[in-house]
Amino acid sequence: MMRWSFFNPVHVHFGRGSRRILFDEIAGKHCLIVCTVRGRKQFCEDPLMKGLLDNNEITWIDSISANPSINSLQFVIDRLNSKMPDVVVAFGGGSVIDSAKILKVVLSTPSNSFENILLSEMLMNPSLIRQANPVQLYALPTTSGTGSEVTPFATIWDHEKYKKYSLSDGNVFPYMAVVDPDLTDKLPTEVALSCGLDAINQAAESIWNRNATSITKNLAVHALSLGFDALPRIIKHGGKHDDWDAMAECSLFAGMAISQTRTALCHSISYPITAHYGVPHGLACAFTMPSVLKLNLRADDGRFGQVAEQLLARGIGTGDILSLFEELYERLSVRQRVRSAVGSLEGLLSLIPQMYTPERANNNLAPIDETDIEQILRSSWNN
Repeated sequence: MMRWSFFNPVHVHFGRGSRRILFDEIAGKHCLIVCTVRGRKQFCEDPLMKGLLDNNEITWIDSISANPSINSLQFVIDRLNSKMPDVVVAFGGGSVIDSAKILKVVLSTPSNSFENILLSEMLMNPSLIRQANPVQLYALPTTSGTGSEVTPFATIWDHEKYKKYSLSDGNVFPYMAVVDPDLTDKLPTEVALSCGLDAINQAAESIWNRNATSITKNLAVHALSLGFDALPRIIKHGGKHDDWDAMAECSLFAGMAISQTRTALCHSISYPITAHYGVPHGLACAFTMPSVLKLNLRADDGRFGQVAEQLLARGIGTGDILSLFEELYERLSVRQRVRSAVGSLEGLLSLIPQMYTPERANNNLAPIDETDIEQILRSSWNN
């Protein structure tokens, strides 16, 4: 039996109305609230959240956009002008929570003047992250997708160079995750689709992952069992409260799984698709999911039989797992959506040299090279 370890220090509160806990947690403190313009409106109109505005000193950062860039976050850091908050509150989706993680690390570095810290330097020198003494970050996801509220990773982009960077360190973990499905009920359909596919893909990638353990596989299977049922109902009919609750839990459990395993090949392939063609992250990840699963089934070490037994029913074969993924893929028109955004297979194939990122691709259960990536892209595009 393999050796493994598990560490996730985030305090998790889940369920409708769980955001009430913030009143006791951060009462009377100076809060840096990180969000989007839409998120600030949602925060201020929320019958529970708006009460925090009366009992705390608030500094707003409401300029976060999807796939935040180094330049935009550097502008925010310079704008803060050394105003050290007591706590940071992230209210939004994965891009907001990732931005808040980066900001709380910058705010906590030993420098006397954090506005002089360059994010580019921090990306090149991870020891700066390890030297931080982080202020507490409270993450309140308003989407169900990235699981960023329970991971030690934060993504940041250089859009001019079409590159994605990732901060990874124990100091990046939030202090507390408050996962309240009340905050996700009114998500636009396209956002719910991309976020939901991201959660499902992260759960899947933590299963066909060289770093998978008994704990992460069970977390991932639970996430998949929720997501496969709930997401199609949300996209087709808008979903009921139970469906939104299920997707929030799916995202949370998938995030806890990848906090240990990291993501793998689908994510590695997805980054240039998002950077060059603007395909939403979850959709770009899901595009290759059935084809990557086929590749990994050839390297099965017994785990897929265990997953089939848990996810489907005793006696079901591993091939039925592939059918389950392919059915979801077709029901949600993943291929058609990506083909519409990209335009041509040739354009996709031209990005292959950028799609092999070792820190992601090498987590994949089956060994891969650029030839495998080409076959995966062709299969995903044409089948």
